[in-house]
Amino acid sequence: MTAHERKDRVLKEDSIFKVSMDDSMHVVSENHFYKSEAYYTAVSSEMSGINTVPSSGQVIEAYVVPICLEKAKLSGIEVSDWEISYQYASTPCVIYGLNYFSTPSEFFVVKDEETAKDVIKHVTNKGKYPFCYQKLPQGANMVAVTSVFGKTVENDDPEVARMVSDVYRLFRIPLFSAILIEHDGKYSLSSMGPVRYSKLTRREKHLLGEYLQSRWAPFTEGEKLNV
Repeated sequence: MTAHERKDRVLKEDSIFKVSMDDSMHVVSENHFYKSEAYYTAVSSEMSGINTVPSSGQVIEAYVVPICLEKAKLSGIEVSDWEISYQYASTPCVIYGLNYFSTPSEFFVVKDEETAKDVIKHVTNKGKYPFCYQKLPQGANMVAVTSVFGKTVENDDPEVARMVSDVYRLFRIPLFSAILIEHDGKYSLSSMGPVRYSKLTRREKHLLGEYLQSRWAPFTEGEKLNV
């Protein structure tokens, strides 16, 4: 079995890893959502007096789009302007649901009001929940970038790398997807959300494997490596 195949086997769906680094315990997971297993792993570690990253508070802030953007803006990161609404969105725009089941990784780009009505009806469950929308300049593009401990390997734009690194230092989530809005060569943060291991490229898995190397080393057939 090659090293790459071995990493693929360890990166199973819903796996959670604890990594000791820089005097902290890093919780690595596909999903740090509120009330997820990774969230409660962080809470349990914090209650034991261990310096834990990301903290339970950072996780909650990161995955609620308006809170994420306001915190990022206050730290000097370029973010997209946003609005919260129940019924109307000015188009063209990108729309995020804000209900309990929504994920910031799921967004809808809408270019006209008729399409917006259908999307809003869907993400609000017919008006029961609010949504967040961000106006898109003409010619803007949505760009998704995967961050592994603040580093990117599939996008070589220095501005993107800097922004992803800044977002990581702010929220400390080991693995996340940064959704950016690109316009005229400039980027603004639109949201950040979870990433499935199965969606990682080979180079991203390799990078993650470097951070988890102590986990790979003792791996043998049938050995349970996860927490």
